[in-house]
Amino acid sequence: MPGGYEGIYLWQAAKLAGADLTGAAPGLGLTVAGPGMVRVSLFGRDFLVDENGVRPADGGPAHPNQLSLAAHYALSPGRGRPAYEFVPLDRLSGPAPGQPGGGKALGRESFDRALARRFGGDPEALAAAAAALGGRDLGRDPSGGRAWLFHPFPKVPLKLVAHEADEEFPAAYRLLFDLSATAFMAFEALGFLAALFQAELTKSPEE
Repeated sequence: MPGGYEGIYLWQAAKLAGADLTGAAPGLGLTVAGPGMVRVSLFGRDFLVDENGVRPADGGPAHPNQLSLAAHYALSPGRGRPAYEFVPLDRLSGPAPGQPGGGKALGRESFDRALARRFGGDPEALAAAAAALGGRDLGRDPSGGRAWLFHPFPKVPLKLVAHEADEEFPAAYRLLFDLSATAFMAFEALGFLAALFQAELTKSPEE
């Protein structure tokens, strides 16, 4: 895998040439947007993917990670349905057969720290931010926290569980991935997805 965000996107974009994107679209839950073109929605923003690359449907700027992830998902060989059983990213065994990958999961402390700094004393602000990213409030999780379900991609659901602070423990946050996630995306790409989720969730409303 090449280094640098731009380099990773160019590496992914080169694989789009000759790919049967529209043929694979139904199995990935994507819509066809034109001849050889599919529409990929990522955290509520649409991207158009064809053999020439990825561009935001709204014509605005985009981070290379967003473009890379949209291309990666459009190229996925994955089929089937999510299991809707969730585990931390480091519990997933790594790349699916035939997919590049590797790398480390997003650190729990880093995720906790970022969300605690943004939402630690304001659970309703977290609820509003989750709703803005398309999160469905699942109510009380079996672990005792409050949970939300997200679909950054149709076949790659994420689950966020938040435990409010009390007299003994600080607020704690866990990002969980579906057990089938590596059937649709390489392990390394899931790490980028986790980082993008963190950035999107914790940005201020003015951004």
